[in-house]
Amino acid sequence: MHEDAIGANAAAPPPPPRAELPDYWPPPAPPQPDPVEYAFSFDGSAREYFRIWIVNLALSIVTLGIYSAWAKVRTQRYFYANTRLAGVPFEYLAKPLPILKGRIIAVTLFTAYVLAGQFSLVWQLGLLAVIALATPWLIVRGLAFRARYSSWRGLVFRFIPDYGEAYIRYLLLLLPMVLTLGILYPWVQGKQKQFVVEHHRFGGHAFRFLTTPGRFYIPYLIAWGVITGWVFVAMFGVVGMTMATVGEGTGRTPPTWIPFAMMAVLYAGYFVVFVFLSAALVNLVYNHVDIGGRRLQSRLKGRRLLAIYALNTLAVLASAGLLIPWAKIRLARYRAESTGLLARDDLEGLVAERRGEIDATAAEVDGLFDIDIGL
Repeated sequence: MHEDAIGANAAAPPPPPRAELPDYWPPPAPPQPDPVEYAFSFDGSAREYFRIWIVNLALSIVTLGIYSAWAKVRTQRYFYANTRLAGVPFEYLAKPLPILKGRIIAVTLFTAYVLAGQFSLVWQLGLLAVIALATPWLIVRGLAFRARYSSWRGLVFRFIPDYGEAYIRYLLLLLPMVLTLGILYPWVQGKQKQFVVEHHRFGGHAFRFLTTPGRFYIPYLIAWGVITGWVFVAMFGVVGMTMATVGEGTGRTPPTWIPFAMMAVLYAGYFVVFVFLSAALVNLVYNHVDIGGRRLQSRLKGRRLLAIYALNTLAVLASAGLLIPWAKIRLARYRAESTGLLARDDLEGLVAERRGEIDATAAEVDGLFDIDIGL
């Protein structure tokens, strides 16, 4: 039996060498190249933009706001043309007349809302309800307009309208947010950002949002915690200053500057938290955007952004607004320098998509009513 086993083992053919494997044997996958970061840059200068800005301002005042549509186009074209990705500038393709028509409708609607309050609260509330019901539609049309008239390398962006989903995320979700006293606010913000990102298209690729709305709780909880602690510190500070200046049992009233000092301290705290929260949210969104395997990168720093905002604010106030162009250029340059695109190719695989006309009315209305819809 032992010999039979040995003979059986000896009779077993050896495994075939790799060269003798069948033709259908899958070859090893080629190694993936390391991703390359294509940097954004901004080449505008305060001197150049000041000339555009001051002319826009003067002509808008002289024409009672009619020139503001041309001013917007000139401004957008300047900032787009001076913003580059991989050395290639962006383009703004919108025309002034569609924007002017949209602004006339937007101003008419806003004026009607204000005047309605002078005659009847019911009319004003009714008009406010109409505006609320129209807001999701306006958001979609505004996003489609901005995408349609934004271009890079001759390729335009696209935004795919989905009105049903827009009404869910921008209107229906407000009810549970209110019922939970704002607890759902970060989650709703995440759902809205997800909607904006995932309905954009560029170069034949859909944008993907690679995080969940629940991740928005982290920066908001940190901000809420800091604000709460700041309020308590300000309150104790006010109590301490009041006791120190009035004195116990003297019957004197506290100085009038104490409430103003408290308000200044509170607003300073809100400002700092707002800047850090803004940087965190931008990084959270951009760092989870995928475009056909290409990833955006954002490295905004709260401290640097705070320094820019603080100096910009002081400069604008001290110059009575004349340094607004300088402030906008500084901010645009820092935002561009903090953004990049990671890709394993040379971006040549992007292809053109069909272009269509988009109305500018919604884009102007949502801007007038301060609706935050941008990336």
